[in-house]
Amino acid sequence: MKLRTKIIILTTAAVLTVGFLITLSIRGVIINAFRDELEKKAKSVAGNLSERIANYVPLNDYFQTTLALNEVMSKENDLEYIFVTDGDGRLFAHTFKDGFPPDVLSWNPLDNKAVNIQILDTEKGYVRDVGVSVINNTKSELHIGIREDSLKSTLSKMRNITVPIIMFVIFLAVIASIFMSRLITQPLNRFVEFTKGLGRGEFDKKLEVQSSDEIGYLSYSFNRLSLELMSARKKMEEAYTYTHLLQAEKLSSIGQISAGLAHELKNPITTLKMLFQAFKEQPDMTKEDAEVIHSEIEKIDNILTRFLGFVKQKDMHTSEIDMKAMIEHVLSLATFNLKSKNILVHQEIAENLPAIKADRALIEQVFLNLVINAIEAMPDGGDIKISGKSEGNFIEIMVWDKGTGIPANIKSKVFDPFFTTKAAGTGLGLSIAYNIIKEHGGKLFFDSREGTGTVFTVKLPKAG
Repeated sequence: MKLRTKIIILTTAAVLTVGFLITLSIRGVIINAFRDELEKKAKSVAGNLSERIANYVPLNDYFQTTLALNEVMSKENDLEYIFVTDGDGRLFAHTFKDGFPPDVLSWNPLDNKAVNIQILDTEKGYVRDVGVSVINNTKSELHIGIREDSLKSTLSKMRNITVPIIMFVIFLAVIASIFMSRLITQPLNRFVEFTKGLGRGEFDKKLEVQSSDEIGYLSYSFNRLSLELMSARKKMEEAYTYTHLLQAEKLSSIGQISAGLAHELKNPITTLKMLFQAFKEQPDMTKEDAEVIHSEIEKIDNILTRFLGFVKQKDMHTSEIDMKAMIEHVLSLATFNLKSKNILVHQEIAENLPAIKADRALIEQVFLNLVINAIEAMPDGGDIKISGKSEGNFIEIMVWDKGTGIPANIKSKVFDPFFTTKAAGTGLGLSIAYNIIKEHGGKLFFDSREGTGTVFTVKLPKAG
């Protein structure tokens, strides 16, 4: 069942229920008020009549008493009967046409009361018997029976008036519910279509619902949700692209240090090869030969451990990093590159430099990139200086080279993705390094003078 149909049914049911309850309430109020009026009228008629016949009953004047009773009966259309008892409680006069009922004296006895009212259920409907004392301290009583004919007539008139009114109100309620349901369901249908579009990934659409109520606020929330989903998707796509670019740059760095790795491994392997060649001719192994073999194997193991520590992919997580030890590890990875270009490294890192909290693999990637860039800036050899100090809530690491410097016309493009002056470069190294440092809450910037050299500065927040 559609929402619009439910609204119409519920509205109509509510109107019917309210109309029924109101009708019952009005009917009850009218009936009670009318019956009160009947009782007041009956008491008034009975009181006046009892005073009129009070002198006739003691004298047993049946004629005058009957005349008074018939006169009242002719004037009051609602009266069903009137009867009077004498001082001894015997029936004295009445208006019953076909004789009085045998139990008439037991209908509503006063029992020493001045006035008493009793509702009688007769063949002609409910009759109120109002009894009053005619003469005090005697059993002389006057009883009149008053019908509810006028009440029935009034209720019939009320029904004839209220039923058409209620039907008209119900008709208006149905029309209003159709109109209101349309006002409500039209925006909701737009919301449904909009959410289906979101499910299909259509985040560039916008709900056009102009309203200042909850519907308008819901429309605003849906539009904001669409924008946030679009932003989230873009960030996911950027993160996906960034991860792959980072891996590409890391593979590029691995390629550059692989040559150094091969050279580092070649020396101990050559030594081992010469020793095993000698063992073929002289099987005996001296203690000195065993120590040489063990030493060369340790060298190979250390070289491979350092290399694998950089190459191995890890899940993104942070830990406290000792920057001095981390710089030493980066320099060990670039050992061959430094030696092949005849470059000396000078370290001026402060003692007890505070640790940082970061992703070790990413920070190593940044500094390896800076060191390799410094090496490539000095093809004829030279000096690299790496300094480190504490600066407020940050630690500051600076990598200096004495290369040719960066031309002024390209300084603004250094951190742009895919910008490079190298023939075989990817142009991603410094861009990725910049983003890594930024994501860690730090800064990466440089200062360069042509012909003098360049210094790259990395500022990272201290742990805690």
